[in-house]
Amino acid sequence: MKLKNVSHYAIYDQKFDNWKSEVLDRWTYDDFVRDPQYKKKWISITSLAYHQPSDAVYLGIGSFSAELLWKFDRKAKTITSCGYEKVGEPFDAKFHRSLELDGNTLYGGVALFHDIDKQFTAKGGRLVKYDINTGEFTFLARPCPPAYIQSIALDRKRRIIYGFGAVPEVFFRYDIDTGKSRVIAHIGNAAEFCEAHNPVIDKDGNVWGTYGILRAFSYRTGPDSLRLFRYSPDTDEMTFFDHGLPRTDDPADKSKPDTSILGPDGMIYIGTDAGSLIRLNPATAQAELLCCPSPESRRLPALAFHPENRLLYGICGEHYKTKLFAYNTEKRELVFSQDVVCEQDGLRPDRIHHMIFAGSNTIYAGENDNNDRSSYLWELELEN
Repeated sequence: MKLKNVSHYAIYDQKFDNWKSEVLDRWTYDDFVRDPQYKKKWISITSLAYHQPSDAVYLGIGSFSAELLWKFDRKAKTITSCGYEKVGEPFDAKFHRSLELDGNTLYGGVALFHDIDKQFTAKGGRLVKYDINTGEFTFLARPCPPAYIQSIALDRKRRIIYGFGAVPEVFFRYDIDTGKSRVIAHIGNAAEFCEAHNPVIDKDGNVWGTYGILRAFSYRTGPDSLRLFRYSPDTDEMTFFDHGLPRTDDPADKSKPDTSILGPDGMIYIGTDAGSLIRLNPATAQAELLCCPSPESRRLPALAFHPENRLLYGICGEHYKTKLFAYNTEKRELVFSQDVVCEQDGLRPDRIHHMIFAGSNTIYAGENDNNDRSSYLWELELEN
């Protein structure tokens, strides 16, 4: 099932021409907030969730104006705000890999854009529940104040929300039925960003992620400083493994997870920021490098299994060189790799942050960190 058609839809469609000349490595949080165009229209689509009963895709975005949750009507092809900006706090900046759907309830975790100088006024990220039927937001907890929430994962069986917070980097859990939350562990090393892009829960309910070692006796953390951890909710124990994921020959590759998902075969599939596809066996904590779907590209932040044929689809690459690929996990072979480009206008996504299936033939992909224009929602139709 190769790519047949590519379309894109905009929440805002603002172009920016001063990123390299003025913004890059110069502006701080306050500069973005003061600029009316960047504050409202420089957005990234960082989380997606498909609600089948209403045939709608929910978009979590990054925005300096707190308009963090939107709804894409697949039939009408329109995007409307869910009104989070009416209830959010001033420093609420994004739902960054932090939307989890459970029936008609959408859970989210609020991430940050601000720096450490705002720590006495920014209160910390909140877990939020959105009722799709009523349109009502309910705030559940601040699980790791003053840190905000980078990503979450929902254990629907045990009714637990896990998440990574920053900064500092922490791993937390929130028990839905009791309303109690706690930080389980610190996972950063204070020298680099160590946490995986999102937590992933295996078939036995264990949570997997990465932590960082510091090597306080050295001036560098080393190429293997990012290592795996596993948390067992049944025993409430963390296992810190002394190894990470396999790396390529690139000296800059630390094999940091760009996305992690549980496969139908019980294995965990991971895309790395170096563009590698990796399979982790939760039973042994051992991982193998399967392939680099686009060897010339970095970033592999989007993976999703086809709902019917069990092929693993992914989008890799950045700087307008993004590719959709399919990988057969049983045969261990790359089925195809194809450029993501809209034939009508020739536009391409700069980079993709998250992807989901809506039905068997349509993929939705959220674009992020486009410095030339507002990021788009991309619709990728596959051949029958």
